[in-house]
Amino acid sequence: MKFAQTLKKSGWEIAGIFLCGVGVSFALTFVGLGFSEEILTNQKHRVAESVKEMKSALATAKVPDDQITGLIRIHKAALASQAAQEHFLALAFFILLSLLVAAFGFTVILWARFRTFVQTQSVTGKQPADVSLEG
Repeated sequence: MKFAQTLKKSGWEIAGIFLCGVGVSFALTFVGLGFSEEILTNQKHRVAESVKEMKSALATAKVPDDQITGLIRIHKAALASQAAQEHFLALAFFILLSLLVAAFGFTVILWARFRTFVQTQSVTGKQPADVSLEG
């Protein structure tokens, strides 16, 4: 295939390439965001604040000290698990949405190439077995 023919692309194919690129770049961005230390620090801070509130609430309710440590440990584990699940679900949603956009872009590219192939076939009048894909 000649270089000039490779540069000549339909508008649909260019839109598909754009969508595919945007989807993949956002997916990679969200993966990088998932490993961010800032988010982990914020979640740890939220859990620590909630544990302090729970500790003061238990002290106000006059719960014995030997029970407070066990209740705080259970509460802290539940909060850490909840924070991890929220983080995972949010990232998974945005990563999958980005990959869906990329897949849609790839589908548009394939559709544009198929459309070009069919138009070329109708202009040349050849059957699909007679058309060479190498140019």
